[in-house]
Amino acid sequence: MPIEDALIPNPITINAEYTVEQALTLINKHQIRSVPIVENSGKFIGMFGLHSLLDDLLPMAAKMEEGVKDLDFVVGGAPSAAKKIRKLAHKSVLEVIKKTEEHHYLKDDMSILESIRRLYKYGSPLPVVTKELKFLGLISEQSCLNHLNEVLKEVEAEEKLNTNL
Repeated sequence: MPIEDALIPNPITINAEYTVEQALTLINKHQIRSVPIVENSGKFIGMFGLHSLLDDLLPMAAKMEEGVKDLDFVVGGAPSAAKKIRKLAHKSVLEVIKKTEEHHYLKDDMSILESIRRLYKYGSPLPVVTKELKFLGLISEQSCLNHLNEVLKEVEAEEKLNTNL
């Protein structure tokens, strides 16, 4: 099964000129988790979402390998995190995203099963790109499940047809 069978084409995208504040406003307005950053040429740059900000919101001690395991003792944590978001608001989305690595996007020649594996491992949604990194759309857990449901209907119809023979 080709990956494009579960593709969400033409999702909302932003460009590299967006600020964190503009991107968060868009995410809230459309009630989406994250948004692809795409150049005017169509080249995929990365994904922006709350996950892009998490590194800046957590104290260094919580991010270290053997660091603090529980932050429930921190008093005033929410106001501090909110102030950090305010501080980041006017930065470009490119300044806060992690550099995209191959495993954070799906290539258009991948199978549905590999797409599901990567969604499981890296979260949803994931962008789909060509070899040249041209952005094609998104694949989400829901779009994969919807596609698999359609496949199941086809399988059941075929089974019913074979049973009636």
